[in-house]
Amino acid sequence: MVNPSEIVDALVALLRSIPDLVEELGGDENSIFAYHDRYPKNVSLARAIYGQPSPSVMVAWQGTALGSEGSFAAWRHSISIFLRAAEDAGDEIPAGYYTLYRLILKGIPEAGDGQPMLYTRIHESCNPMDDIPSIQRQADAEGVDYFEIQMSFTEIGDD
Repeated sequence: MVNPSEIVDALVALLRSIPDLVEELGGDENSIFAYHDRYPKNVSLARAIYGQPSPSVMVAWQGTALGSEGSFAAWRHSISIFLRAAEDAGDEIPAGYYTLYRLILKGIPEAGDGQPMLYTRIHESCNPMDDIPSIQRQADAEGVDYFEIQMSFTEIGDD
């Protein structure tokens, strides 16, 4: 089984190499970062989401379960991407969260294989994203909305 932290870090690196995504986040590639569970420093994903700056993209491992790859059992890793959009620019049609979602799925990472993220192999031991990731509205501890993209990656073998 691959350490899911490697998948999270690989995803962060590829997201940081999408120029339009970095530009949408104010030009700072460090606005795209990983949340790693580290006792006692990082013990609350909810607290990290609450403190997430705007704009930013935070990537976190949510869990691993046994899935399938054809007729074989394979490890399936669930990853979430938490979005905080930039301050609204006052455009007639607001696009902040939609734009981030689109760039995460359709953006072409310079460090990738030339394909949009949706079809890019994030980690050498995993297939590209299992399905088109969903995006859902969530609320933090103060009731402030943010969006969560949920995706999963199935391992090719049993490393």
